[in-house]
Amino acid sequence: MKVLLVAAAAFLAIPLLSAEKKIDLSKETPGKTPKTFLPMVGTWVVAADGADKVIMVDGRPWVASKDNPTKLLLQSARKLYGTANEELMDNAKQFAYFPVAVLNGVDNFANGTLSVKFKTVGGDADRCSGILFNVKPNGDWLSVRYNDTENNIAFWEFHNGIRRPLKFSDRAKPFPLDRAAWHELKLTIDGANLRAYLNGALALEYTLGSEPQPGRKGPPHADLYPKNNPVLRPPVAGKIGLWSKTDSTSYFKDYTVDAH
Repeated sequence: MKVLLVAAAAFLAIPLLSAEKKIDLSKETPGKTPKTFLPMVGTWVVAADGADKVIMVDGRPWVASKDNPTKLLLQSARKLYGTANEELMDNAKQFAYFPVAVLNGVDNFANGTLSVKFKTVGGDADRCSGILFNVKPNGDWLSVRYNDTENNIAFWEFHNGIRRPLKFSDRAKPFPLDRAAWHELKLTIDGANLRAYLNGALALEYTLGSEPQPGRKGPPHADLYPKNNPVLRPPVAGKIGLWSKTDSTSYFKDYTVDAH
């Protein structure tokens, strides 16, 4: 008994380390490219929102550059993977429609929770804010996003240079949000099970590896079948970050990573 008590006391004395990490933007410089996130596509800068430093995706330059993927993608690929990945380059034209920034320091997120606070600032064609995850070396990825023009949540996949929807939240239950306020988008990954929350409320669920269902336009595309698309097969394993679309302008802060 005495040995057990000593062992228990020793165990309790060990500090419990949390895997949760909130990305600190305090050392970022407004007006400059962020250091915490590596911009892959689009214009990402540090901005100030009151006393807070935030990451801004600025969609205004998108219209002028949408047909001209720049050297940014090539340079970023070299930083992340040490090479000019040919598959990633092949995806560049389509990739340029979706601004993304990859979080530095997390190379392979598989299980746990990702969350971010966002605020919609502007956009004529789109007003989208999202979490990027399961980013592969060839440029394939998954994302969960809120669309301020449609007031919904959706899971998307990007494979072979094309983005396709996996699942949308219920159209009968839209999520109208105050654009002047901050909102939280959260993603939980538990093996193959994905859940998206908006301001704490469950908004959408999806299971990786699921067979696709026919859509409004007929049978699903072949790339939506997991047997044809590695990014749809569990487990999740890849880089993570921030996601947007076309000319959206959004603020992001309090990006939190909780690996299980």
